[in-house]
Amino acid sequence: MNLNKEQLAILDHTVSRAANGLYCGDSSDMQKLVEAGLMASQGRKSFVPDEYFCITAIGLEAIKNAKGKCI
Repeated sequence: MNLNKEQLAILDHTVSRAANGLYCGDSSDMQKLVEAGLMASQGRKSFVPDEYFCITAIGLEAIKNAKGKCI
């Protein structure tokens, strides 16, 4: 899968800055990452309208490979 800038930002944020490794937000780019197996749903919290997602092993590999390339 060729990742766009937003998808790479989502993966990087999840790994580097997201609390407990969970990304909150459900965009079309997130859905593409889920469909590709790079992110997985972790459900919702009653007090937050958006779904939470975690990065998968495939997603970790994708971000590792992308960091070595110019984009």
